[in-house]
Amino acid sequence: MADTIQRYLLNKEVVVCAADTKELVNVARELHGTYPVCTAALGRTLTGAAMMASTAKEAAALTTLSLNGGGPAGTVLATANGACEVKGYIENPYVNLPARADGKLDVGGAVGKDGFITVLREAAPGAEPYVGRTQLVSGEVAEDIAMYYLQSEQHPSIVYLSVWVDVDTTVIAAGGLILSPLPGASEETLSMIESKVFDIRNYGLMLMTMTPEAILQKIFAGQELEKMDEKHPVYHCGCSEQRFERGILSLGRKEIGEMIEQDGKAEVVCRFCNKKYVFDKAHLQRLLDEAK
Repeated sequence: MADTIQRYLLNKEVVVCAADTKELVNVARELHGTYPVCTAALGRTLTGAAMMASTAKEAAALTTLSLNGGGPAGTVLATANGACEVKGYIENPYVNLPARADGKLDVGGAVGKDGFITVLREAAPGAEPYVGRTQLVSGEVAEDIAMYYLQSEQHPSIVYLSVWVDVDTTVIAAGGLILSPLPGASEETLSMIESKVFDIRNYGLMLMTMTPEAILQKIFAGQELEKMDEKHPVYHCGCSEQRFERGILSLGRKEIGEMIEQDGKAEVVCRFCNKKYVFDKAHLQRLLDEAK
C-alpha cells in the first residue's frame, strides 16, 4: 500500500495532518544502511519534512528540515517539495546505542540536544527563502518541531512522530500526526484534544494494523472530521551526472587540472542516495576545456 499524508479539518477548528510513511523510511534505511536508532532518527525527520511540505500549494516549493544536536549521529537533514518527493541523510548512520529505560530507541541520545533545529522554506526555486531556527528541546524530533512551530511561526501545535523497527532492522511502521488549532479554536475542542493525548501517542502502534483514516475515526469518535486533501510521499533523490558536472565546473580550472594531474579521475558520492559517479581523465579534460 502506498504511503499517504492526509489532512482533515476537526470540528472546523483544528487541522489534523496524518501520515503513514513506512515505505519511505524503509527506502531510506536501505539506501543509507542505517542502524536502528539512526533509522528512527532519519525516519522521523523525513516524515516531519514531508508533512510540513505537504501544505504547500506549489509542487516545486521546498521545505528543508535540519537537526544538529551534537550527538554521535551528527546532522540529520531531510528536504521535501510540495509534491511530497522527499530525500535526506544522516551524517553517521552507524550509531548503536542502548535502548532507553522504557525500551524505546534512544533517538534523543543519537541526535543530542545541544544545538538547533533549522527549517528553510522556499515558495519556489530561486525565491527568497524563509529560515527559522530554534534551540533543540530533546533531539527526539517531534518535540523539536513542535517548539519550532511555537517559537518561529507562533503556531502552537501537537506533533507526534514514530518509527518502529523490527528485530531484523526493517521498518514495520512509520508515520506521524500534526494537530494545528486554527485561530479562535474553542476551549471545548482544545480540551477534547488534550484528553486524547494517550491515544495520539499510540498512533504509531495502531499504524501496524490500521489506516490513518481509521485511526483518526477511532481517536476522534463522535467528532466531526472533514477530509481536505491527500498526497503520497515517495523517496526521490533526483541526482544526475549533469548535476555533479556543474559542481565540478564550479571548482574552477585550477582544481580540475589538479584532479587530472594527481588522481586522473574524480569520484563523487551523492549523500542522499549513495550513488557513485566516476569521472575519468577524458571526462575531466572535457570539463576543463569547457571551463576555459
